[in-house]
Amino acid sequence: MSCKSPANIGFWSLIALLGGGSPVLWAQQAEPGLALNCRIEPYMQVEVSSAVEGVIAQMLVDKNAVVKKGDTLAKLESGLEAATVDLRRVQASLESDISSQQLALEFAERALKRVEDLYGKKVASFAELDKAKTEHALALQRLEQAKDRQRQAELELKRAVENLKRYTIVSPVDAVVTERYKQPGEHVDNEPVMRLVQLDPLRVEVYAPANLYGQIREGSSARVKPDINSGQEFYTAQVSLVDRVIDGPSNTFGVRLTIPNPEQALPSGQRCTVRFASVQATP
Repeated sequence: MSCKSPANIGFWSLIALLGGGSPVLWAQQAEPGLALNCRIEPYMQVEVSSAVEGVIAQMLVDKNAVVKKGDTLAKLESGLEAATVDLRRVQASLESDISSQQLALEFAERALKRVEDLYGKKVASFAELDKAKTEHALALQRLEQAKDRQRQAELELKRAVENLKRYTIVSPVDAVVTERYKQPGEHVDNEPVMRLVQLDPLRVEVYAPANLYGQIREGSSARVKPDINSGQEFYTAQVSLVDRVIDGPSNTFGVRLTIPNPEQALPSGQRCTVRFASVQATP
């Protein structure tokens, strides 16, 4: 996945024009390494939508709410689906069909045993024995059919439960709600209900000059200085992605770093400076 976007490329192109052809921020001589302009972004942005078409019954979170993965965000009207689950649950719990067929099989087994005894004493005919064996086999088959119907009812219950779950919208990640697009009573069909952003960790997007390609590697560390001081001057970040393709028009390549943000004290969306201590600028 590339780190570039048209907006970011335009931003860095302006920096390059103003700074002499490179998005490099030259720091004081006392500080070793290379400093580059960067931007802090949410790690992930999700436009949450519904799996089914329907009408919003409840919106359980509002803007700025902090949610955990699996938390319920909203519910759609699902009275019919809930009733279907209740019906399937009753059908899956019924034992009367199997019990009656079990009794019929036990009766057929006793009848077969009596006829076999009589046939052994030359009192019953072969036709009577054959009839008793057939009735026993049919009773056994009807019992298996009753068990199959119960297994089918259990599967129907499972399907109904899964279908009912689709009317509940849950958070796919630990995140913060940044936008809420729908209200109770509104119709939903293939459009997002709300926007979530994951703020732990954070992404740092950097565009480095092409002549530095190969010096910045995945897994290496760097120091990030945000424009807004939110408790500490520098944050340690780790390179998680380096573009494999250099962008020709800007003559840069994208680098992505990751910053842990467990307390969510560092706001995203701000500009920053990232310093790679082991990287030296080349002419």
